[in-house]
Amino acid sequence: MAKRGAARAVRLNCPKCSSPFTVVAFISQGIDANEYWKARAEEHDCAAHEKLMVTARSGEASKNPLKASKAAARGKK
Repeated sequence: MAKRGAARAVRLNCPKCSSPFTVVAFISQGIDANEYWKARAEEHDCAAHEKLMVTARSGEASKNPLKASKAAARGKK
């Protein structure tokens, strides 16, 4: 059996809005990693990212259901 690689997380910065974001990907052999990461950075959706950040800062972000259920079991909200 051939040895397989693992997914790799890379922190990128959007060239348009300069926001940092993380991309997790498995890059096969034969693919130029630098070109791949550059293309992912250029595909960044600035408007959606900003909306997500505003939601997260306001405390209205969706809660992790597993953590919410554990907190409810302990008597917290």
